[in-house]
Amino acid sequence: MWSNKARSYVTVLLLLACFLFFSSGIGSCSGKAAEEQDTLTISRKDWETLQRNNAEQAKALRESQAELSEVKKAQAESEKALIEAQSLLETSQMTSDEMTKLCATLLNELNLSRAENAKLTQELKDAKAESMTASDAIAKANQYLADTREEILANEAAWRKREAQLERQRLLWQIVAVVLGGVAIAA
Repeated sequence: MWSNKARSYVTVLLLLACFLFFSSGIGSCSGKAAEEQDTLTISRKDWETLQRNNAEQAKALRESQAELSEVKKAQAESEKALIEAQSLLETSQMTSDEMTKLCATLLNELNLSRAENAKLTQELKDAKAESMTASDAIAKANQYLADTREEILANEAAWRKREAQLERQRLLWQIVAVVLGGVAIAA
């Protein structure tokens, strides 16, 4: 079945042919600028690619946010443990050696937590960089689609112009054939 766009092209072509057939002046035509459309048409494959890229970006962002949340939670737990340890140190009657060992253990855990925090922060930065790269790719794809649309519209305009010219030539040859047929019959 024909799409609405194809039907409208056929209707316009039929109206144009009727106008040219019934008009008294041959070769006269009125030009009308094509209306500019605000919509952008892209192929299903490009649309699916854009949707897939958006989904991957959203997933990476959610994962990064989850990891950042885990880091913050671990850091809060580490700080809580440090506060509890400081409280225990103040209230207990530990010896100097025991306190030194506990402080070293807590400091080691804090350093490990900071290292994990730095690692996850770097992963988050990397995920953001990938997201920006994907955004740039989408912007380039959108620009390519816009350029392609303009090229298609220009080709369609040239095609309509050529089609109108061929229709005028066909009509002229039909008239010449009728005139020559009339001359042949009269002779």
